[in-house]
Amino acid sequence: MGGYEYCWKNFLSAQSMKAIDALRREFRCLLKDIGLVDSNTANCNLWSSDVNLIRAVICYGLYPGICSVVHNEKSFSLKTMEDGQVLLYMNSINARETRIPYPWLLFNEKVKVNSVFLRDSTAVSDAVVLLFGGNLSKGDADGHLKMLGGYLEFFMEPAVADLYQCVRRELDDLIQRKLLFPKMSINVYDELISAVRLLISIDTCEGRFVFGRRVFKPSKSTVMATSHPASISRTESGPGGDNSKSQLQTLLTRAGYAAPSYKTKQLKNNQFRATVEFNGMQIMGQPCSNKKSAEKDAAAEALQWLMGGKQSGSEYISHMSKLLKKSKKDHN
Repeated sequence: MGGYEYCWKNFLSAQSMKAIDALRREFRCLLKDIGLVDSNTANCNLWSSDVNLIRAVICYGLYPGICSVVHNEKSFSLKTMEDGQVLLYMNSINARETRIPYPWLLFNEKVKVNSVFLRDSTAVSDAVVLLFGGNLSKGDADGHLKMLGGYLEFFMEPAVADLYQCVRRELDDLIQRKLLFPKMSINVYDELISAVRLLISIDTCEGRFVFGRRVFKPSKSTVMATSHPASISRTESGPGGDNSKSQLQTLLTRAGYAAPSYKTKQLKNNQFRATVEFNGMQIMGQPCSNKKSAEKDAAAEALQWLMGGKQSGSEYISHMSKLLKKSKKDHN
């Protein structure tokens, strides 16, 4: 009777709680039958209070059901590789939050009504995705790792990237061995397990990895007009699309900033000149024949300013991704 009263006071379903308990018992019996756990229940709960490790286990089970968390000024948006922008199911606990302090969200299922809604979601850090997600591959530059064909990208110091790849290989090997030989003791892997727990616990969820911990933070709002011709291509393909405007927006939103805004003025000679504003910085482009071209030119000037005019092509895309990948918390 006490159990029913507790459920009533805490808005829980006693029937659902019984069903969950029955599933737990069934799962434990299955694990015991194949030798993954023994009769000592205490051994099964050694790390039950390690929230980071629990998130890692959920990631291992739900991946590639993953979406990116993009924080705006007062809210956040979610995007999946297949559906673009999605929403959280209205009864989801995470749907009540105004901010999710993680860069990724794992989900169990998608429901499409007028929009695509995610259900049963859990937020995870970069380190959890790198170690417990899918296949990990090297990117185009040193310190660049990617997953899902490049939809998930991570930028870090080359030595850190090598470390993650090494730990990931050893962790995959341990899991495969344990599945093949369930009764195998994992005590000999204590150092590896400690390293994994350390890596996922020290990731403070600031967003994407910051290359060299470089901070993009101007002291005050500044208008910057460049008089030299822009050397960055206005049409070259990049991670955000086929022009400088979409590239700039993608790189900023990946780093946790709000999308850039544009102000365009018509000049006396029937030309247009645009100014792009982001992160308290304003950068002015060159005069162009129409408004659309003027905005693209301003975006290209912003990209070139970020690079200092020293690189072009795919190099500046990688460099800027590294430069801008920092948390909005640090920015504020």
